[in-house]
Amino acid sequence: MEEPAAGSGAAASGEPPAEEEDGEEEEEPPAETERKLWRQNAAVLYDLFVGCTLEWPALTVAWLPDEPDEGCRLAIGLHTDGSVPNEVIVAELDCSVEGRLDVGDPWRSWQLEGFGAAEGFGCSVEGGGGPLRPLARMAHPTEVNCVAPCPRRPQLLATKAATGTVLLFDYKAERPAKEVRPDAQLVAPGPAVDGFALGWSPLRGNLLASGGNDGRLCTWDIEAALKARPCEPLQCLTAHKGAVCDLVFSRQDPSVLASVGDDGLLCLWDSRAGSTSQLTSVVSRDEVLAVDWSFHWERTVATAGKDREVRVWDLRSPATALHTLSGHRGDAVSVRWAPFREALLASGSADTRLNIWDLSPQQADKARQLEQQDGEVEAPELLFAHGGHEAGVSGLAWSDVDDFLLCSVAEDNSLQIWQPSTVFYLADSDGEGEEADDGEMLLPPPACAESSLQEPQPAPEALPEPRPTAEPAPEPAHKAKRARVAPQVMEGPPPSQ
Repeated sequence: MEEPAAGSGAAASGEPPAEEEDGEEEEEPPAETERKLWRQNAAVLYDLFVGCTLEWPALTVAWLPDEPDEGCRLAIGLHTDGSVPNEVIVAELDCSVEGRLDVGDPWRSWQLEGFGAAEGFGCSVEGGGGPLRPLARMAHPTEVNCVAPCPRRPQLLATKAATGTVLLFDYKAERPAKEVRPDAQLVAPGPAVDGFALGWSPLRGNLLASGGNDGRLCTWDIEAALKARPCEPLQCLTAHKGAVCDLVFSRQDPSVLASVGDDGLLCLWDSRAGSTSQLTSVVSRDEVLAVDWSFHWERTVATAGKDREVRVWDLRSPATALHTLSGHRGDAVSVRWAPFREALLASGSADTRLNIWDLSPQQADKARQLEQQDGEVEAPELLFAHGGHEAGVSGLAWSDVDDFLLCSVAEDNSLQIWQPSTVFYLADSDGEGEEADDGEMLLPPPACAESSLQEPQPAPEALPEPRPTAEPAPEPAHKAKRARVAPQVMEGPPPSQ
């Protein structure tokens, strides 16, 4: 048999040689399989879900404080490529909860004004619109690194720009479209430096703090800022070696705030004590990206960071974490305590997951029961894992007017409003923390204590008693604007995550 001439055959024609067919179908990528499973089971996992893909990614999201005769509102900070203005958007959730879902296919689609296509279930909408509608759009000079609504003046928003400048917007005021017109700008002395840390004092509505990547932390009197331009900060100090990643004011003392940074430190500051830190504690060997102060426990904070763990600390004895919550597979970028239940907190991660953790003794009992049945439980405090996003979570927020209602944004441009099914928590919703004889709430015992990252140290001195202020402390109030869905009777145990 003659050999084929050079340049003849399949190789000469440029066609690749035919591959042998082995009869096996190409496997679907794990992420796509996981997404399909989540979508199929979503109606069992959630009472309410509304999701849309924004034109540009959002770096931050926050619910606005409740106002009479107004619906649930949220602020979203966008990051564009510069071809169109960066924006702060205020939107309203305008829907009512459905008591019964279509078992066959509960998903619905809407076309949202200003947001585009959206889908979800568990809510009914009057008229032809969708469940989410924009109320105001404010042009921003750079990407919106953080947005924080004022707790005493819900129409007033503070934002953090990439230049380090803090801007104030009254979103109900008229202003030119696509033109940056803030009501005030707060500029720290020195060179412009990027930053993400921003927060209001919940007890003093005129006190605002911001932190930058240069390690400085500044506090501002907003009343003075709205009247005088320019406005000097009340205080400006070097808080961390490296970036100040996050900060939060105490919910019991109007002058005390906590900060975390790239240096792995948790620091406590009292504006009455000048630039001297009241507490400096190593809480991680890596960058600490988020911190939040408990609504119910006076000296308890939670931190999250690049080590992928969420930790809960008693500020009176910070040498060892009360709880170390392991379960994220990427940087833990945010952590927020639930305003309506003392043992509950949520964390968001670069692994696309948003976890809800329950530190109550009841959850610990459930974990022990599961451990007896199925062996070791990997994350015993994990109550619920939200898997709706397909990229890293950028921000999350609990609603303070409806229990278990959350909003989250992610790097895939997704904005999602969701509420886990009552089968996960309704039976335990009356469970309260243990109380000491003197009525003080006690934190549940550590579930997975970790050895200290530093040498044991004596507990810090008690924080100074707050000075009386002209403004009374806000009364804790929780008004559900939407009816709670009754749990549906289900066969077998609740679905596992």
